[in-house]
Amino acid sequence: MTAEKTAPGTGIPAFVQHWFDILSSHEPVEELLAHVVDDGLEMVFPERTLRSHADFRDWYEVVGEAFADQSHVVERLDVDEDGTGVGISLTVVWTAKQTSDGTVSSFRIQQTWRLVREAGTGRPLISRYRVGDLAPA
Repeated sequence: MTAEKTAPGTGIPAFVQHWFDILSSHEPVEELLAHVVDDGLEMVFPERTLRSHADFRDWYEVVGEAFADQSHVVERLDVDEDGTGVGISLTVVWTAKQTSDGTVSSFRIQQTWRLVREAGTGRPLISRYRVGDLAPA
């Protein structure tokens, strides 16, 4: 299923957009952790692999100090719900200002995610998140 076949503001596309919106506005870490499993987490970034909420908290603090004025624009979103979870393949353009020198960079990034459904609520949670190479946008 592609994002175009899902009504705007509902379901997995809305979940993905909300995730990037709260990353872009650098919301408190608890806002993000509410969307991520703690047990069994695997978030692979070019600089580090995160395996728990504690790892995520540390990474988020470092990123928040290193970058400001971030934006994440989803260019492509493919969703495949298979009964055991949700596979996502997406392209996002990430733009940010480095706090150390004020330079602004923009990168096009391929990502793959795996979502699981929370027991009882069915709410999606990120269990695997892999960030590909950063290509200048």
